[in-house]
Amino acid sequence: MNLRSRNLVLAVVCLVLAIPTAWQLYADADTFVDVGRIPLMFQGFTSDNAGWVLIAEPKPVQQPPPANPNPNQPPRVDYNELVLQLDDDTWRIGQSQGQASGLLAGAPVKAGRLESDVFHHLRMIRNDPETLVLSNATEEQLKKYGLDVEHAYLIKVVDKLGENVLAEVFVGDDSSVGRSDTEAVRGVFVRQVGSNDVVLYEWEKPWRRNIETDEWVERVLARIQPPQVRRLTIKNLSTKGKTFVFERERNKALWVAKAGGEDLGAPRQSEIEGLIQRFGYLAVDGYERSLRNAGNLTTYGLGPPETVVTFTVAEGDSEKLVEIQIGNRVEGRNHYYMTCSLAPFIMTWSSSMVTNFELDVPLRMFDPKGR
Repeated sequence: MNLRSRNLVLAVVCLVLAIPTAWQLYADADTFVDVGRIPLMFQGFTSDNAGWVLIAEPKPVQQPPPANPNPNQPPRVDYNELVLQLDDDTWRIGQSQGQASGLLAGAPVKAGRLESDVFHHLRMIRNDPETLVLSNATEEQLKKYGLDVEHAYLIKVVDKLGENVLAEVFVGDDSSVGRSDTEAVRGVFVRQVGSNDVVLYEWEKPWRRNIETDEWVERVLARIQPPQVRRLTIKNLSTKGKTFVFERERNKALWVAKAGGEDLGAPRQSEIEGLIQRFGYLAVDGYERSLRNAGNLTTYGLGPPETVVTFTVAEGDSEKLVEIQIGNRVEGRNHYYMTCSLAPFIMTWSSSMVTNFELDVPLRMFDPKGR
């Protein structure tokens, strides 16, 4: 068989094999979903344009309605609110208009949680005949799905200029409520603000709807690579008011005592490196209140503090100084008050972290003189 004949035979075999595959694809065409063509509740929504987020939960006890309510006005609802605002490319705890500043206003927010618990879901809510549960529901019907204004969560996203609402939705009961395991669908009932259409949003992962501020604040202040640290200073009770200074040159491993160790031996490299390692994952246990609203810092043992630690981090051609101040122990807890120049708040740190910086500096961080 010559080359041309072999090629012809191969072509016939490929054609024969392709026919059943093509028929199968044709038969299954209805089961494939073109994601790009699915109608969404908030078509084109992107977090890139977001600048303000409101998550609101109706209060358990509402104010009594007015004696002569206006039928053309929606009922007044009192909410417990969580406001998040974008400030200098960082999402922070914000405040609603007309409300007093909260204790944690300005604290950084977990960007990953904002994405997974708000933005992701708003991008994914479908709005097509397959997800429509009830069109133009009455108030009584909305209550059945937890979508009346007195019970539904309200989530609202506004653009960076504060001019346009990008998404606004009521979130009601989980779809599994009142149904057996065999009938349950993983999802939640939602409706767009301004519409009474009940829509079933089937989620890929559960939608956490939480307005507790403590669960949203970012406790990790910095992640620092130890080789980036160029300078370390420490002052505590053991230093008797003296500040000990350790430095190393760029791209050098050896630490040198620049101040405080004049009457001592060589600095112990392993002890210094041990302290530097603590900055690799610089996280606090919680936020107490902003420094602006803290009042007298002596109440926290921070006016002035007994322990002050600073470290200088090389960032390209520039350097950044980070200062940590450690105050009193929190009454009844195994934590200490502290401040850090990376966040303008009084925060708390676990005693296990504080102990590292209460060491006897002359004894632990230097060899005996003459060794």
